[in-house]
Parts: sequence; C-alpha cells; structure tokens
Amino acid sequence: MSTNRHPIEQEELMAYLDGELPADQATEALSHLELCAECQTLAADFRSISQELMAWEIESPEVGVSSEINAALEERIQKRDASVSSPRLKNKLTSRWVWAGALAIVCVAVGMTLMLTSRNWNTDRSTLISAGMSTSGNSTAYPSMASIEEYLMPDRNAEIALARSAAPESLSRDAKVLVLGWRGYETAAQGKNGFVCMVERSWTSPFNSAEFWNPKVRVPVCFNPAAARSILPLTIKRTEMVLAGLSKAQMIDNIKAGYDDRELTVPEAGAMCYMMSRAGYLNDALGHYEPHLMFYFPLTDKSSWGADLPDSPVTLNPQFRDGPEPITEFVIAVGKWSDGTAAPVM
Repeated sequence: MSTNRHPIEQEELMAYLDGELPADQATEALSHLELCAECQTLAADFRSISQELMAWEIESPEVGVSSEINAALEERIQKRDASVSSPRLKNKLTSRWVWAGALAIVCVAVGMTLMLTSRNWNTDRSTLISAGMSTSGNSTAYPSMASIEEYLMPDRNAEIALARSAAPESLSRDAKVLVLGWRGYETAAQGKNGFVCMVERSWTSPFNSAEFWNPKVRVPVCFNPAAARSILPLTIKRTEMVLAGLSKAQMIDNIKAGYDDRELTVPEAGAMCYMMSRAGYLNDALGHYEPHLMFYFPLTDKSSWGADLPDSPVTLNPQFRDGPEPITEFVIAVGKWSDGTAAPVM
C-alpha cells in the first residue's frame, strides 16, 4: 500500500481493526476506509484471516518444541521488528498476528507436524489462503444496486428487534419502529416517546462511498424526537429515490432542491441518535464497528466540538462530508452495547 495514496499503512490498518490506534489516527483511518475500496478490501481480508487464526485450536505436542524451532521463531520475530522502521508502528502488530505468521512459516520450513483438534490442517490452510485472497470484501463488487429482495429482511419481527437494538431498552421499547418494504419504510410499531428506531441500508452512506450499494449493510439507528423530525425525512427521501430507480446524480439534485424548497430542513437543536446495537453491520471493512452516539448540526467547523483532536472522544463523521446535505455530524463512542454489556472502545 502506497503511503502517497493512502494516509494509513497496512500495520496501522491492522492496529485500527484491533482498536489500538489513538483517537485522532482512528478517525483518519475511519474517514479513509469509508471512501477507499482498496483499503476496505484489505481490511475485510485482515478480519477474515484474523477470525480464521483465532478459531484454530492446537493440541499440545507430546514432546517439547525443539531448540531449532525456538530459534527459528525468535529469528522470525527479530526480522519482523527490524522490518517495522517506525517506532510508532512497532508495537501496533498484535501478538496473534506475529506468532501465527511466524508459526506458519516455521511449519513450512522445518516440516513441523501439529495435531489440530478443530479441523484438518491441509483443509484449513487452503481455506485460510482462500479467505486471504477473497474478493468478497471488495467494494468493487457493488457497482450498482442489487435486487430489492437482497436489501429486504424477510422476517419482519427480526427487523423490528434489530431496529430496537439500536438504543437501550428503556428508550426503544416505547419508540416508533419503521421497517423497509417494497415501497419504502413502513410503520411496524407505534411509539409513545417520540423516538423512531429503524434499520438503515447502504444508501445512507456518502454518495461516493464504494459500498453505497452493499446489500449486506444493516445499520440499526434510533432517532430522538428532534432528529426524527429533521434527519429521518432525509433517510426516507433517499430510500424513496433509490426504490424509484433514480441515479446518484438525480438523487443529489433532488436533495439540493429539497433543502432549497424547505421540504428538507437542517438539523434541529438537540438532534441526535443512538447506534449501540451489537448486531448491526456497518460495512465490509468495519463490520459491527463500536457502539456510539451521533449528534447533528447545520454546517459547522469541527473545532466547535474539539473533534478529531488528540485524546478527544469526539470525531467528525464522514457521512455527509462533500455531500449535498448541509449537515455536520459528530460521533462519540460509548463503552456499552444497548443491552448493557461492555464493548471495546476504539
């Protein structure tokens, strides 16, 4: 990966996926991943390989590891350290990547035979190589809209539950719930507290996002009353235009006209939403991501919230950046999922 074209290096990308980057660097990585198909592919491949590696279970050998193998492992680690020239990056590589990579190379070099309890080594190695070279995470696989069936959830109750999972149950149980149908979003449950929960699809991404048409995207979100009045109509409009078959250029023009005609309004004071579901799927590169809150404002400089500064918990969300919507959106990560269980905060 060329650092001239990408603001993050491969080692930094791996560290970002492990939640080890400082807040300012993590924000830069997120903004770049949102728009870069190449890095989204690489991130998806890293995730796939990591999951395979962590799934392996290796029985302890009957005899101790030979001194030659120990020496080979140590030599491999020393070479890895020498290859990472930047002190800032040197500690980014997690132990599971280092040892798994070193072990695989030594196994090939010295012919070490291990008994794998979970699956056959030869089969697993082929699976791992296929996962590493897979194009399933390649966002070029989404050049246009898929069939509407791929975006719909056939189980209406499952979509209702997923939508409610965006916020703590104390809020979402009395919220209005919308589900996606053939003609757009429909009311599946009436609410009593002014909040509206739904599952957004990929077309709420930036128009230049490589995953704008990714049918796997499921983003549970629960708008507070101010956002339900001033942000939700934008999601509804985008969805209606998508289902009507409009091009991106036509959608952009219609959104601009919507704000000019005041059919769409800038965010109300206090507009925000909950995105705390552990079951959502943001995109191929980020997967479930992390639980967070989002706050909406008319266009403003990110310095007004101290966003993206070192150690600041506030980041600027790229969703509306360079788009037709006059909206600035800030994100604050939280330490729990909506069900109250602890979640890693990047």
